[in-house]
Amino acid sequence: MNRTGLVSAAEVAHSVVRVGLSLAMIGFGMVKVIPTQFIVFTLPGEMVVSLGESSPSGMLWKFMATSTPYTVIAGTVEVIGGLLLIFRRTVLLGALVCMVALIQVSTFNIAYHVPVLAPPLIMLGMALVVSMPWWSRLIDMLFRNRDSAALPRPRGDRRIRLAGIIAHTVTAVLVIVFMGANGIRTYHNYTERLSSLDGVWAVDEFRGDGLRWVRVAIDDRPASRRLVLIRENGELTEQGLTVAEAVLHVGEWTLRYTQQSDARLHLTGDFDGTSVDTTLRRIPLHTESRDFR
Repeated sequence: MNRTGLVSAAEVAHSVVRVGLSLAMIGFGMVKVIPTQFIVFTLPGEMVVSLGESSPSGMLWKFMATSTPYTVIAGTVEVIGGLLLIFRRTVLLGALVCMVALIQVSTFNIAYHVPVLAPPLIMLGMALVVSMPWWSRLIDMLFRNRDSAALPRPRGDRRIRLAGIIAHTVTAVLVIVFMGANGIRTYHNYTERLSSLDGVWAVDEFRGDGLRWVRVAIDDRPASRRLVLIRENGELTEQGLTVAEAVLHVGEWTLRYTQQSDARLHLTGDFDGTSVDTTLRRIPLHTESRDFR
């Protein structure tokens, strides 16, 4: 293959990597723009797990889930980086934005022992490849105090390049629409409370044959219906939940409930083979508080 053929093949390979990185970054960011990537840790059943019992990766997910604005901003940066890769004049800026975002993600994943390490590192490598044609110019400008010459204009049919830009743009829009619609549905399923029982409850009074209950978390949402119980010895029990009129079906057991107010709950019945009679108090969550605690 002659030099012209090699240059053409390199340009095609560069375009393939650029388009792949662009679409991956848009999808990567959309699960944060509509904050669903970490949303499972906003469920009451996840909130009763203490910090000492959380894994490093679980701590990272909780950190991200705690601040919706930070998650949305991080996702917006990733989506903007992907969109900038569509147009020739903004490819370098897009590659640099992607590199900054992916360095942060990769650092978090390595530092917090997140098991999924390869995808962001591969995408970081792709961003380096996309920026490669500008490396010598960046070195001239940043370190040698020299003027940076413009890249030569691309060869080939202008109509083919324009068709590629249009196809890339349309695909990016489809990814945004699909991920956005799926994200809105997921967000709704994780945040809609189906009953006033949903929440974290402290046990004020307990009468029963087994170990005393300390905390009860009830997930009553489209995405999660379960009861999570913590006993005085620290044991955590999780059971599927169905809420009916004045009755909770928890696994194979049945509990009757009365709720005099949104903050008070009384449960009676059988659970885990023992009789239960307990009064619970709703624990207010502090995820929106400005207090340092």
